[in-house]
Amino acid sequence: MEIVCLDMEGTLTPEIWERVALNTGIEELGQTTRDIPSYEKLMDMRLQIMSEKGIMLSDVQDAAASLELLPGAFDFVSNLRKNFQVVILSDTFHDIAKPLMKKLGFPFLLCHNLEINNDQIISYKLRHPKAKHQAISYFKQMGYKCFAAGDSHNDIQMFEIADKGFFINAPTKISSLHPEIESFDSYNDLEEAIIKYSIYVDHE
Repeated sequence: MEIVCLDMEGTLTPEIWERVALNTGIEELGQTTRDIPSYEKLMDMRLQIMSEKGIMLSDVQDAAASLELLPGAFDFVSNLRKNFQVVILSDTFHDIAKPLMKKLGFPFLLCHNLEINNDQIISYKLRHPKAKHQAISYFKQMGYKCFAAGDSHNDIQMFEIADKGFFINAPTKISSLHPEIESFDSYNDLEEAIIKYSIYVDHE
């Protein structure tokens, strides 16, 4: 059996925090791992701004719930699930991602946890400093062949350990730094590439 590990934001869905920034008018909250590669530094900045400006968890949840999947993402994930196990490996949080997981048909999601008090995000707990890398490492130890696809700096850790990694929807400023990683702008092309490298799926 083979597993396809997919990033969520920027890969299958719009960036939640970009919508938060739009809703609140706080431009800094729109920065993502495309701008700040260190997820811990990014989250520390977000939490500081939220505390200073009175932005609550419910504001972030409302932003997430208002988003639609990227065009073609639902069919892409649904088609992959016919031939592969699909895991969403994301640097998001269960409390935030749920409405988007519902729109994706509730695939298996591995992400991080928040500490919340009265609708205020107090802190966050990362599963591991390199959680995406760690998850694929354990899948491979259990005998699974793993593919990975994502769009940003924090997805490189997946590509380092996966049997085959791909960029999807990645900005040129990121994909150009890693010419060894095949890059796609089409879910259909990405699905074909994954199937091409599969040892189980009929390629005809």
